[in-house]
Amino acid sequence: MMNDPLNQRVLKSVSVLVAFWMFANANQPSQADDAARSDAGAFAWILDDHHVSESGAMVCEHAEGLEPTERLQYLKSWVIPGPNSPRLRITADFGHVDDDQPEHPAVISPALQLIRLAGQSNQLDSLSKDINQFAATTPEDRCDQLVMSVLIALEKNDVAAVEKGVDELLNLVRPVSALLDRSRDGIVLLAEKAVQSKPSTTAIRELVLFTTLAYRKEYDRPAWIRHLVAAQVRLSEPEEVGSAMEGSPQWFMGSLERAFDHGNAFPYPNPSVVQGQYRNQSNYGDAFLFFQSPLHGEYTVDAMATGFGYREAHLLVGGYYAGLVYNHTQNMVGNVRQELGRTSIGEELTDTHRYGILRTRAQVRDGEVVTSINGREIHRQPLGDSAYPWIAVRTNYRVQGGVDNLRITGDPIIPDRIEMVESAELLGWYDYYQDPGNRSNQLANWSAYRVQDLSAGLITEITDPQIAYLPRGSHVEHLLRYIRPMVEDGVIEYEFWYDGDQSAAHPALGRTCYLIRENGVSEHQLTDGRYDKSGLRPDNERRVSAKDSPPVPLQVKAWNQMQLQRRGDEVVLRLNGQTIHESKIESNSLSPCFGLFHFADQSALRVRNARWSGDWPKELPEIDEQQLAGDFEGKLDWTASEPGQELSYRIDRDAMVGGRFLQIEGDPAKTLMATDEGVVLNQTSDAGYRGTLIAPDVQVGGDFDITVTYDQLQCESQKEKIGSIRMHVVADTPAEDTALIQWVNDRGNDQMMQCLRMATVNGEQRRNYFGKIPCDGDAGRLRLSRRGDKVFYLAADGDSDYFYLIGEEEFVKEDLKPMSIQFGVQIQGPDGRVNARFTEFQVRAERLEGVSEIDHEASLASLDQQRDRLPFTLEHDFTKAAEDPNAIYHWGAWHRSPSGVKVIAPGTDEWTSAGVSLQHLIEGDFDIAFYFDAVHLETPVQGQQTQLYLQIEWSDDDSTQVNAMMNKSDSGTVASRAMSRVLSDGKSIYRIIGSQPLDNPDYLRIVRRGDRCFCIAGREEDQQSLLLGTVRVSKQPIDPRRVRVVLHTGGAGRSSEVLLKSIHVRAAGITLAAPVMGQPVPAKPESRAPSIFDSLRNFFR
Repeated sequence: MMNDPLNQRVLKSVSVLVAFWMFANANQPSQADDAARSDAGAFAWILDDHHVSESGAMVCEHAEGLEPTERLQYLKSWVIPGPNSPRLRITADFGHVDDDQPEHPAVISPALQLIRLAGQSNQLDSLSKDINQFAATTPEDRCDQLVMSVLIALEKNDVAAVEKGVDELLNLVRPVSALLDRSRDGIVLLAEKAVQSKPSTTAIRELVLFTTLAYRKEYDRPAWIRHLVAAQVRLSEPEEVGSAMEGSPQWFMGSLERAFDHGNAFPYPNPSVVQGQYRNQSNYGDAFLFFQSPLHGEYTVDAMATGFGYREAHLLVGGYYAGLVYNHTQNMVGNVRQELGRTSIGEELTDTHRYGILRTRAQVRDGEVVTSINGREIHRQPLGDSAYPWIAVRTNYRVQGGVDNLRITGDPIIPDRIEMVESAELLGWYDYYQDPGNRSNQLANWSAYRVQDLSAGLITEITDPQIAYLPRGSHVEHLLRYIRPMVEDGVIEYEFWYDGDQSAAHPALGRTCYLIRENGVSEHQLTDGRYDKSGLRPDNERRVSAKDSPPVPLQVKAWNQMQLQRRGDEVVLRLNGQTIHESKIESNSLSPCFGLFHFADQSALRVRNARWSGDWPKELPEIDEQQLAGDFEGKLDWTASEPGQELSYRIDRDAMVGGRFLQIEGDPAKTLMATDEGVVLNQTSDAGYRGTLIAPDVQVGGDFDITVTYDQLQCESQKEKIGSIRMHVVADTPAEDTALIQWVNDRGNDQMMQCLRMATVNGEQRRNYFGKIPCDGDAGRLRLSRRGDKVFYLAADGDSDYFYLIGEEEFVKEDLKPMSIQFGVQIQGPDGRVNARFTEFQVRAERLEGVSEIDHEASLASLDQQRDRLPFTLEHDFTKAAEDPNAIYHWGAWHRSPSGVKVIAPGTDEWTSAGVSLQHLIEGDFDIAFYFDAVHLETPVQGQQTQLYLQIEWSDDDSTQVNAMMNKSDSGTVASRAMSRVLSDGKSIYRIIGSQPLDNPDYLRIVRRGDRCFCIAGREEDQQSLLLGTVRVSKQPIDPRRVRVVLHTGGAGRSSEVLLKSIHVRAAGITLAAPVMGQPVPAKPESRAPSIFDSLRNFFR
C-alpha cells in the first residue's frame, strides 16, 4: 500500500498559516461587542472542529519558538475568547515529544501550555479572572469554563476548588451524552493534568472512570480514549504502575505497533508485572508479553486468564492463540496479526462472566497445540513440521487483561538458535504499514516459502516485490517486522539478494532502518505514511559511513550474508563477514524489534534463511522460580516436623480385589465395574438422591494431602436437579467435622467446582458452601490438604499437575476417622444418571497407615498352599449322610434331600433368616468354605436385600463379624460381596470390604492368616476363584456357634431356597463344644446404622 502523507502536509500548512495570522493579531485590542466576529473567528467557525483539532498542535509548536512573555500572550489569545474566537478553545491533540525522557506519546494542548506557563510566571490569578469574565451562556460554554478553572486549581494544588469544579462538571455531562462527547477533550486535559499533579482528587478519578466506561464499547478506540484509559490507570493505582519483580525479568512486552498506532500517538503499553500476576493496564496496539526463551518440543502452559468485560487475555503458543468468545459457544483463533476466524465448540460452556477468570491451558504434544478452557477442550491447532517458538500472553488493544499464576511445565527444548521463518504463514511477522483489522491480505505482498534443497538443505525465503506502478523516487516504505523484541544480546543473520536498483534488503531495529548501499551505510527513520503527523519526509536518511571509509562489500547479483548484532545498547552490522557499522540503539520506551525494510517503488526484496542466536536462558526455570507462577503453594508448604509418609494407589480391579479400596455405598452389581484401567462408578436415580462411594483402607493423621483422579465423567439431570462427583474426609470428633470438594452439575445445569465445610452441633448439621467456580471438563483431580488448623480445597483439570485453589477454611486437627476418606458419585432423580472412572489415589500425611499391596492371584495360590498345611480338618458332605446334631445346628425351615440340605427362608416384614452353624471352637489360622446351589434367590422389596452368606463372628469387645456373601438387590442384580461389622456404643457399623460382579458362585470361603481375613467367592466347576476383599481381625479363637451359613429374604410375600452341598474347615485347632440348646442369632447386615454417606446424601435437598 502506498504510504502518502500529502493530506497531512496540506492540513499542516494551512494550520501554520492560520497560526501565524493569529500571532500577528495577538496584541490587537479586543472587540467590545462579542457579536462582532473577526475574520479569524469566522474562519474558525467555518472550519470548526476539524481546523481546531489540526491547529492546536501547530499552535503549541509555534509557541515553543517564542519568548516566554510573547508565548503567554500568544497562547492566551488563542485559548481565551476574543477577536480570534467567540468561545474558549480547549483542544487535545496527540503527538510524540522528546523532552527530558525518550521520545514518547503525549497530550498536546495550547490550554495545558497556557496553564503551565501562567503558573511559572505567576499569572494564574489574572488568567482565572479572564476565564471567569467569559459569559458562559450555554452548557457547552460552562463545561469549557469549568475545565479551565479546574486546570488552574490543579496548577495551584487547590484540592477544594478542584473537587467543587469537577463535581459541577460531572453533574452537567453525566445525564447528557452529547455534552459529554463535546467535553471529552477537556476531560482528557483534566486527567493528564491530574496525573502530573500530586495528589490527584477523588472527583477527577470519578469523572475519568465515568467517561471511560461511557465509551467502553467504542470499537476503534481513538487516541483520546486510549490516553484517558492510560490516565485512569495512573490515577487509580499509581503505586502499581510499571513492573515490580525481583531478579532479571523473564517476560518482555511486545506490541503490534503499526504506522496507524504510532502515527496516532497512542499511549505506550503500561504493563504491571508482579510475582504471579500480569496486567496490561492500557494498550498501544495488541499487546504480547513474551517469555524469555524460545521453546520447542512438548510442554504445557497453564494460567488463570482474565475473562470477559473487556479483560480477555489469551495464550499465544505455537504461533496461534485460541480463546473463548463471550457467547460461550464459539472459540476464536488468531495469530499475532489478526483474528483468523471463529468456530463452534459444541455444547455451551458454563457462563463465566460473573467469575472473571478463565482457567486456560495450552498443551503442545504430538505435533499440535490443544487449548482448553475450564477443563473443556476448545481448539486443536496442528503445528506442521516446525512451530513458532515464542509463547506469549496476548491482549487485544480494546481490553485491559492479563493472567495470574502462569506456569510452564514439561520437557521443552530451548535452542541456542531459532529459524525465524517456520512456515509459509510468516508466523510472528507483520506488515508495519497495514491498517489494523481482520482482512485476508494482512501481509499485503509479503510472502514466504520453505523448500528442501538437495545440496543446501532446508531453505526459507521471504519476498516482497517492487511495485511497478509507483513513481520511482516516491520512497514508499515497506517494513516487515518480527514482533518478539530483541531485548537480549544476540545475532540475527540472513542472506539477501542484491542486484543494484532491482533488489535490495535493509535491516531495521526499532524505528531505525540501516540502508546498505555500495557507497556506505545510512540511517533512515521510519515515517508513519498517511498517519504521519511529524512532517518527517519518507526519503530522510543520515549517512553514517565516513567518506573515506572502505567500500561496503556488497556482491552484485548474488546472495550477501548479513548479520545484525545487539551488544548491550549498541548495534553492530556485518556484511559478508566485515563490520560495516556500529551505533547506539535508539532510546525509546518500547523494546526494539527487528525488521526487513526496502523502498517498494525502487526495488524488490528477497531474504532467505533468517536465523536468530540469542543470549536467552537455556533452561526452563523451576515453577517456584517462574515469575508469573503464583505463590499460593507457599500456604501449602509442608510445615510438619516430619517429612510425612506417602502412598500412591492405582484404582483398578486388582486394588479392589486386594482390599485397598472398599465400596461403602451403592449396589456393587449395578454401580461398580472394576477394570484394569480404573473403577467405574455408575449411579442412576428414578426419584430422590442416590449415590455410591468407595474408600481406601488407610488411616490418616496430622497434616495431609489427599488426591483422587477421575475421567470419563458424564452427568445427565433434569433442570433443578443435581448430580455430582465428590471426595470428602471426616475427622474423628464428636461433631464429625467434614470437608468436601465436589464437581457438581447444579440446579441451573451449570458445571461447577464447589467446597463444603460441615459439622454436627447439638444434633444439627451446619453447612457452609463456598468457592463455586466453573469447571466444564470430564476429567481431573480433586484434592484436600490440611495444614495445621486449616483445610485447603483444590482441583486440577484433565491430566494437569496445575492445581488451582478453590477455597480454604478453618478445620480441626484431630485424626481422620477410619474409612472416612470417601469418593464417588451422586445423582438426583427422576431420570438422573452420573458415572465417572476413578484411576488413582494419592495421600501424604504425617501419620499414615495403609494396606500393603496384595496380588490376588498369588494370594489365592498361597492361601491354598497354606490351607493344605493346617493340621486339623472338619468336613461334612450334606449329600451323603445326616450330620451330627451336636456338631451342626439348624434353624428356620429346612429338610434333607439326596442333593443336600435344602434351606428355605420366607420373607417377612421383620428381619428373619434360616441356616446352619458349627458348634466348634476354631483356633489359630483357619480356612472355612461351604458349597451350595442357589436354587432360587427371590428379588427383595425396594430398599432391601436377599442374601446368602458365610459369616464368622469374634467374641471380642466389638463383636466383629466378617461375611462373604451372595447379594441380590431390589433391581434383581446379583453380586458377590465381602462385608464386616463392629459394634460401637451398642450400634452396628457395617462396611463393605469389597465386591465382584460374580452372580453365580457355588461356594463362599473365609480364611484367616495371622491378623488378616480374606473373603473369597468362586465356582468350583469353572475353577474360578475371586478374592472379594481383606480386613484386619483379631487373632482370638472363634467360639462355638460363631461360624454360620445364613439365608435371608428381603420382604414379605416371597421366599428363597438354597441347597447346602458341603462344608470344609481346616484350622490350627478344631474342638467340638458341648451342645447348647437354642438358636444362634445370625448377623443382620441390612439394618446398619446411618453412614457418613447417609449424612451427605441430603446436602442439596
